[in-house]
Amino acid sequence: MRKLLWLAVVLACILLPLGAYVRLSQAGLGCPDWPGCFGQLSPAQAAQDIAHAMRLQADGPVSTDKAWKEMAHRYLAGGLGLLLLAYCWQAWRTRQQLFAASGLLVLLLLQAMLGMLTVTLQLRPLIVASHLLLGMCLFALLCSTASARYWPSQAVAPSHWRLVALLLLVLAGQIALGGWMAANQAALACQGFPRCNGEWWPAMQLSAAWPGWQGAGPDGAALPLAALVAVHWLHRVGAALLSGLLLLTLWRLWSYPSLRRQLCLLGLLAGLQLLLGMANVLLQRPLPIALAHHVLAMLLLATGWTLLCRLHARAARHVSAMVQQAGRRPSAWLGKCIGPHPH
Repeated sequence: MRKLLWLAVVLACILLPLGAYVRLSQAGLGCPDWPGCFGQLSPAQAAQDIAHAMRLQADGPVSTDKAWKEMAHRYLAGGLGLLLLAYCWQAWRTRQQLFAASGLLVLLLLQAMLGMLTVTLQLRPLIVASHLLLGMCLFALLCSTASARYWPSQAVAPSHWRLVALLLLVLAGQIALGGWMAANQAALACQGFPRCNGEWWPAMQLSAAWPGWQGAGPDGAALPLAALVAVHWLHRVGAALLSGLLLLTLWRLWSYPSLRRQLCLLGLLAGLQLLLGMANVLLQRPLPIALAHHVLAMLLLATGWTLLCRLHARAARHVSAMVQQAGRRPSAWLGKCIGPHPH
């Protein structure tokens, strides 16, 4: 079961960035049907249909290159599905890790359904954003389940558990907002940083920025520019809020020595993510940086969820004593970050 889980984690580490690459390279409709490509198993078998679609619309969403990108993503998704089904079957057969196996199975089925709807509904923004967020949640649950035996549980004060839970909730909301921004092509709606289009409070239309089934109008039109600016600006505000909450979490939980290694990792990932977000705007969203921004969001969510799974709130005396011990010298912090894992 452990081997199946780790194989699934490795495959998901390839699959999720590949899905982002398919979306960022405008190949999401390279094969406009599902699960095959023009009813065939591979683009090679559908070469005539692809060529016909290219003759009708030379710069359209269908091309041989885009079809292979899309189908490679589907092949890997099918492989991940088979691994998770095998893991779930083992879990139910041995009566071990039933809760994690059930959660993975439910997320897998929902993700497969959203993958189908992403194509059949022609990349509706709400479906695309939901597909992205659910894929990251599936990866986070995979990582926490696979690494559970390597991270011992830690008793913490109830307020500290609630703080980490709030951090994870805000992080998930920020990822969902980023997915909504990407699905609506709003990544470059705000030019410049830290100001947006030369203003601290740009002209925007918040009422039209919220998720909808088709977009701004009943015909599925794109959101107006003022709404795109609002989506982008809200994502920036969410990043600032998340950064402040993360700093508070690091400060409050630093008194638990066994958590410091994971807290350092969380802080490092968040810092890199902020730098990539700024680079996306200043460099006009080059594909490698946009892809790295997606990957770091995936790793942030997995790290935060794994941290929360380690914690259990308990108002015991030794927990209170540990919290009061915080006064370790700052010079010892770096050693705790990179030194051996404390037992």
